[in-house]
Amino acid sequence: RNLRAAMHLLTGRGGFAAPAFLCFAGILMAMYPFSQRRGRATILSTILGAVLTGAVLGAAPTVPIANAADPSADIPGVPLPGPVAAGRLGGAIYDIVYRFSVAPGYVIVASLTGAAGTDFDLYLFDASATTVLSTTGLQVKSNGPTSTESISWPSRFGGTYYIDMNGATDVEGDYRLTIQTVPDPTAPMASMVLANGRAATNQLTVPVTLTARDDLSGVTEVALSGDGATYVEWQAFEPSTSWTFSPGDGPRTLWVKVRNGVGLESVAATANVTIDTDRPTAIDFEPAPGSSVVGLRPRFTVTFDEPMDPATWNDLGLIVQSATGALVLGGYVYDPAARAGSFVPSAALQPGAPYIVTVGDVRDIAGNRVSSPGSWSVTPLVPTALVGRADPKVVARGGSVRVDVTLTGVPLPASIEVWSATDSSVGYVPFTTISTEDGRASLLVTPALNTTYRFRYAGAFGIAPAQVDVRVLVRRSVALIGRSSTVVSGARVDRSVTLVAAVGPAGAGVSVSFRLYRFDAARRTWVYAGSRGRSTDASGRASYTWVPASAGSWYWRASVASTVDFANNMSPVYRWSVSR
Repeated sequence: RNLRAAMHLLTGRGGFAAPAFLCFAGILMAMYPFSQRRGRATILSTILGAVLTGAVLGAAPTVPIANAADPSADIPGVPLPGPVAAGRLGGAIYDIVYRFSVAPGYVIVASLTGAAGTDFDLYLFDASATTVLSTTGLQVKSNGPTSTESISWPSRFGGTYYIDMNGATDVEGDYRLTIQTVPDPTAPMASMVLANGRAATNQLTVPVTLTARDDLSGVTEVALSGDGATYVEWQAFEPSTSWTFSPGDGPRTLWVKVRNGVGLESVAATANVTIDTDRPTAIDFEPAPGSSVVGLRPRFTVTFDEPMDPATWNDLGLIVQSATGALVLGGYVYDPAARAGSFVPSAALQPGAPYIVTVGDVRDIAGNRVSSPGSWSVTPLVPTALVGRADPKVVARGGSVRVDVTLTGVPLPASIEVWSATDSSVGYVPFTTISTEDGRASLLVTPALNTTYRFRYAGAFGIAPAQVDVRVLVRRSVALIGRSSTVVSGARVDRSVTLVAAVGPAGAGVSVSFRLYRFDAARRTWVYAGSRGRSTDASGRASYTWVPASAGSWYWRASVASTVDFANNMSPVYRWSVSR
């Protein structure tokens, strides 16, 4: 194998000058075992003589004399007999060359196998080659340490090709060569990703990641365009490159085409990215800067005016420190839909102690750092709770209600302020103060109108205030005057009956509904028979004249609608027996 390699080096495939190999060949002769050198002494001496002659004449030989008599050992070789060729190679048989023609746009595929123990190599030359002992015209090769070799080569323009099988060692054996040429009619396909997949970047020069595929001849070249019309020169295909856009913010599009080995171009593919150099802004903070927040593990939230990179928020996007400088650790979450990041401390904060807060190195999806909002303080407070319940919740005017309250989370005993309001839009006024020894307290009230009672614990150092509102509804009275709900009144068909409803407290303009029900003897049930609406006068009265149309059992009720001051109410049932 060393001798064979030396021959290729001497004759030009290795690229060394002949004089240098006079010494190299002598060394090889000394190293090569006699039993193996014996059959090749004439060959080596002939090569050395040829080299010496070339050195004297100033020209190196192009074909080994030992192979000169065999036309299959060098270009132009012999015509390829078909898709399969077989024979002997190795030992004294250095090279076997086949010649064949290829149409434009075809791909050459070839494979070579040899007997066990052999080492055959495969070389493909185009029409510019004149000898296999030179790299001129060499397109592709497969020269591994075994005889299992394969090559594939696209022929864009077609023409004559030479395939050289080289016996790389002294072991001679059988070979089997298969060659096919197949057309490649399918254009390649390409796709592209800009800025490593980010939707926006603050850099004009962006990385470009290309993905391309071709069925047969492979993707060999690529061309990019910033406008989809003018492309840069074709370049050797590489999966990673870059592109520089023109200055200015806004959306950008890049076009790409690829070309395969036989010259077919892909359909142009595009990718988009937005150039954004504007810094984002934090527009809302919760809890508000300088405020107190209920809870020792409060949720801090910062809302931004544009989408942010979640990774930058999750890496100290919000910095919370104690007044001594100790960093507060916790969990970070970014909500893309709300453009908001949140932070929750992993351990309880010190109640009543101020904590210093600021936004960290948060960046938008283009990589721009948020404008600094400065630092602010937030004070956590121990959470408290105040719960209230009225019994009953609705009372007739003049009735009393008991309100029970429960206060938790505060040091006891504690005082609870009570305020009241009949119209919350006007405001609350002080009502009374109650105290609690065990966190529970009660208050008896007799409201004249609908009233809201506000119970408030003022809080203490490090303790949050608490408040609860309890609403009590008061029903005004409504009745049919001059009638008894326990006596059945009599009436005649087609004779008028005057109904007068009185509401209290009296007031003009109160809506009153007179509702009539008829007894259905067949179904033995009361059936709604209609209503008549009226409004009260200044004395709080409303009237309606009823003329019964048929005999039977009837009853009337008067209802009063709810207002700001009173809840709705319904009168008792007033019965009539109507005869002819």
